[in-house]
Amino acid sequence: MASFVLIHESWHGAWCWEKLAPRLRDDGHRVIAIDLPAHGDDRTSPLRVVLGSYSKRVQVAASRFDQKPILVGHSMGGMAITRAALDAPHLVSALVYLCAFVPLPGESLLELARQDPSSRIPGSTLFRPAGVRIQPERAREVFYNGCSDADAAWATERLRPDPWLPLLQKLGGRALPELPRGYIEGTQDQAI
Repeated sequence: MASFVLIHESWHGAWCWEKLAPRLRDDGHRVIAIDLPAHGDDRTSPLRVVLGSYSKRVQVAASRFDQKPILVGHSMGGMAITRAALDAPHLVSALVYLCAFVPLPGESLLELARQDPSSRIPGSTLFRPAGVRIQPERAREVFYNGCSDADAAWATERLRPDPWLPLLQKLGGRALPELPRGYIEGTQDQAI
């Protein structure tokens, strides 16, 4: 069986994997879903978070397994798993991008996001000094259009501001490691 580290998207936390992680475990896989700094239950100030902070958190989670895990990044989590693979390729067996940004060296999340004219995120954000927020009344349309009303309300209540610096920082200029990669596309995704 495989080992997985599940990395959430912007504004979310490990909680967004609460329905998937048990299913993977029931199939015999080992799974860790983590909160990136300033997300979910992690109370790090968004003003103190950089892209390297995400990488370090992913590396700590990956090192908890006795075999190299598959890193699964959703949306912004694609930046986090790519940076972690650059920083510590010896800890990673493969990368899976789930409706995620797939950066190349020298690219930032903001640059990649600007290339997506169909995304509903730009019209749904509030820019504040402490971070970028999603307007709660737009969260269902952007993130949860296929969810029940109860699940959408539950998730919307848990959204947190997204730190600025990881959105602006470019992925390091080194060559990407030779790792197996896969991409899962959500055909009705409104964010990417």
